[in-house]
Amino acid sequence: MAQEQGTAQEFSAMGQKTIETMMGMQRGFLGAMQELNHQWVSGFNAETALASEFFAKLAEAKSIPDAAIACQGCVNRQMEIFAENSRQMMAASEKYMPQLFGNGSGAAST
Repeated sequence: MAQEQGTAQEFSAMGQKTIETMMGMQRGFLGAMQELNHQWVSGFNAETALASEFFAKLAEAKSIPDAAIACQGCVNRQMEIFAENSRQMMAASEKYMPQLFGNGSGAAST
């Protein structure tokens, strides 16, 4: 009877560790998704502000060269936004990929 209790306790402890590991992985995944979502919304807001600014400058343009300057400024800023979004996504993936897929230690860390 005592051996059965010991086995049951070991089995329970193993199950508890498995559940804790899975919950840690879920926390890591949810944290990554929240950060990526925040970055996506931030990039979307920057693109929206850029479009609004571009149309305002285009409406103010009095000549074709003024319109061309507005277009060039918009494209330059759009490339800056794209580069920043790409940098942030790469940083997030470097930060969270080991947590999501294991870091070589056999378990995901949080």
